[in-house]
Amino acid sequence: MRRCVLILLIIVASLGVLSCSPNAQGIATDVPELICAIPSDALCVGVFSRLDHGMDRLVDSLSTLRRLDYGKLSRAKSVVALCDVGAIAPLLVIEAGKTDADTLEQVRSLMDMADSLRLGSALVGLSTHNALLLSTSPTVITVACRHIASESSILDAPDFDLVLPALTAQDAVILRNRGASKLMSSGFGGFSAKQVAAFIKEAAEWTVESGQKVQAVYPESQRYFCNFMGAVSDGASKLASAFPNGADAVIDLPVSSLKDWRGLYEGWLDARIELEAYQKRISSLKKSCGKDPLAWEKELGVKELACVMMPGGTLNMVRTSKNLGSQETGVNPNTGFVRALYGSIFNASDSCRICSGNWIISGERALLDSLKMDKIHSSGWPASAKVVVWTPEKQINWTKENIKIWNSNQ
Repeated sequence: MRRCVLILLIIVASLGVLSCSPNAQGIATDVPELICAIPSDALCVGVFSRLDHGMDRLVDSLSTLRRLDYGKLSRAKSVVALCDVGAIAPLLVIEAGKTDADTLEQVRSLMDMADSLRLGSALVGLSTHNALLLSTSPTVITVACRHIASESSILDAPDFDLVLPALTAQDAVILRNRGASKLMSSGFGGFSAKQVAAFIKEAAEWTVESGQKVQAVYPESQRYFCNFMGAVSDGASKLASAFPNGADAVIDLPVSSLKDWRGLYEGWLDARIELEAYQKRISSLKKSCGKDPLAWEKELGVKELACVMMPGGTLNMVRTSKNLGSQETGVNPNTGFVRALYGSIFNASDSCRICSGNWIISGERALLDSLKMDKIHSSGWPASAKVVVWTPEKQINWTKENIKIWNSNQ
């Protein structure tokens, strides 16, 4: 798929959302009230049963906000946002009660400490609760207060109404996909942060992570990658039994029904106004090679596609319905087919290939000559899935049930 880096691995890697406690307390139904204090253009919002959960998840370990003594407010319900005011700055919105004198005393003390540290702060009244606002940027506080006064917030952002049903009784982090370029600091495998952010932007409108499960949120439209992939049926995943040793990262795409998969894929490309260019590339390759890539795909009966990123380069792996036996490294008679058919995540440098059982593995000769394959012993690898994204530290399995994050230290 075009720039098909599954968005969710990058989100959890960038925001650290795997650090949540498995014993996180449920969120009360009135917590969304705190969201009313978040500016409409915030890039990321976390809803937490306790402030200390939010600090751990979305506030940098070196932030001045961590120097404050929150006392009993560390256990208060909170919303933490990341806002763009020329630089990314956090905004803490902490439920501060209404009549609890001890709580209000703590609020006043915190505001005094914040002032001494040159942090921005404000105490505002929402519909049923007071809320303490804190930020490393006074500008963020000013913007938040302006939004509250005008009764506008992130609740008014396009399609945010679709996010609210995705919130559960657990801590949750909500990413605005279109803001990914402002939050991305690292890439994935051979893909730069810029490439990854560009894909995230088009994959969905919002992404919600809660309880180590992820939900992509978008209006009805075929143009979203997550809509296309959500419609794909789970396919058998066999990569774990033929896994290249030393892999840095893997994107695995099992194919349940090649006919159905191709129809959905081309429908997605058509919705993005990319189908005509896609067909032209395949037609051009057919003329130059004397073989139709689509006929090649059908003859092989493609069952699984994998992009495997190694220290020395990238491998394309295609599992077929035919046992091709064992063939040593040789010239690839179908150079460029995998990339043309399935998108730019796949290696363009596939001049050579080897065959191993049902697998065709293509890449550069030096990498193939040194390739060793084994089984990966991962209790988190699914028997079937839509997509599996793997690194040695973490893995995401997108199955018909949900998108589940699996951590190697579990």
